[in-house]
Amino acid sequence: MLFSDPLTLMFLAGTSIAAAGFAVFAASWMASASGRGHVMLQGVDLPRDYRFRDGYLLSDIEEEDAFLHDPDDRVGAWKDLADCLAGLNADAVARMNRLRERGEGFVLIGKIGDDSLSITGRREEDQCVISVSALDARRARRSIDQAGLDALEHEVDLLRTAMDHCSAVMWRAGPDGQITWANAAYYTLLEEVDDSVGALVWPIKPIFDPHTTPPPEEGRVRRCSLEIAGQPLPRWFDISMTDQGVGVLFTARPIDQLVAAETSLREFVQTLSRTFAHLPIGLAIFDQRRKLVLFNPALVTLSTLSTEWLSTRPDLFSFLDQLREHQRMPEPKNYHAWRAELAELEQAARDGTYQDMWTLPTGQTYRVIGRPHADGAVAFMFQDITSEVSLTRQFRGDLETYQAVMDESEEALAVFSADGQLTLRNTAYDALWGAATGAAPVSVTDATRAWSDQSVPTPLWGEIRNFVGGYSDRSPWCETLTLSDGRMLRARISPLKGGATLVAFDAVEAQDHPALVEAPVKAVSAG
Repeated sequence: MLFSDPLTLMFLAGTSIAAAGFAVFAASWMASASGRGHVMLQGVDLPRDYRFRDGYLLSDIEEEDAFLHDPDDRVGAWKDLADCLAGLNADAVARMNRLRERGEGFVLIGKIGDDSLSITGRREEDQCVISVSALDARRARRSIDQAGLDALEHEVDLLRTAMDHCSAVMWRAGPDGQITWANAAYYTLLEEVDDSVGALVWPIKPIFDPHTTPPPEEGRVRRCSLEIAGQPLPRWFDISMTDQGVGVLFTARPIDQLVAAETSLREFVQTLSRTFAHLPIGLAIFDQRRKLVLFNPALVTLSTLSTEWLSTRPDLFSFLDQLREHQRMPEPKNYHAWRAELAELEQAARDGTYQDMWTLPTGQTYRVIGRPHADGAVAFMFQDITSEVSLTRQFRGDLETYQAVMDESEEALAVFSADGQLTLRNTAYDALWGAATGAAPVSVTDATRAWSDQSVPTPLWGEIRNFVGGYSDRSPWCETLTLSDGRMLRARISPLKGGATLVAFDAVEAQDHPALVEAPVKAVSAG
């Protein structure tokens, strides 16, 4: 008895079990527990004869015959046999047809892996006889003890079960490319690719040609796809090869989920890229190995680094080195200390604490922010805030100028915003009322309360509050008041642009008020 792996139409000669006899393995479908067909293999000795009369099979054929698609179909047996033998020798079909039509006999040599078969055809009276036999009949049988046979059977059953449950598609091809063995997953895939394959007959149809021609290098994989009828998406496989000397063992590992994940990730990255392409902020994302994996056009503009160089996926430190060489970051005074600062920068970004303002040698100012990601990646954002900084500096300079002008005035000046907050005051104001009344935030209510504490009671303070709050006529006016120490002041209230209010205090002599004629005056009793 000879053995083979499951779902196999493999022909062996010269094995340790039968070194002389040449056997073929006929396949028959047996229902498995799962409901799928399972191939049970049985060895039968050659030669085998097939007798036909007018294309009708006369011979008694076993159901497990490997050369016939359906041994019970005696009308179609001639074509089935011809198609099968054509896998052993390409001239088999033509020679069989000439035998049937003209009575011309023939002798052909068929190859199965490293083994050879003799295929002969002859006419005997009104019958055509096709014989398949071993080419070398000089080898004699060997015997094997029962214990060894049992051990071999057990090992083959174990291997057969393992191959039945292997999800990878596996097959073996001879030097001529002919498939001499395939596992269960191969036949399952063959049925999906070609639903016309209804039984396991020789030759085994190749599925992955031309993806395996030439074979992939050993130790490497080749990715390919197969179109399956009735399925919207192709099936994807990684094909690898193992050279066995007398043949090549191929393995096709299904990677549909991997390809789907890669496609989803690629589409997601493309969506992000299209989104980030319109951002004015430069974006650089480094993975957990600190390799640049994503950047947008704004980064190219802000960093002045070429797209080609950024596409090489440099690491974080190389990226920062290039920024330094292109004067896109502050020039370090000490290079070694600068490298140490870069490590701190990476650590700070990983912890989510890095934010800095870079003043470049060119005069530009960048805001740089580092943000961590859950998978260990780090994103850096670069924003050119030169105009913003310039505007801020100009605004601050204008405020300092306005403050200097106000400080030159002898009047005590206080400016309240539309919401009643004290926004500006001068040194004369601090000298008159005390700096505490100008401490931020100070509302007009707080200020008038402080003024009231240092003056003789007067309804002026309520009127000022109404004026600042917009509850009264916004026309400028003046009024006198008396401090607790007896000094007299003139209060001048004027509206400013944007709803702001100016309140100015100036000392006057009690017997002389020449300045009061400059604006309307409300007569209010000091008592």
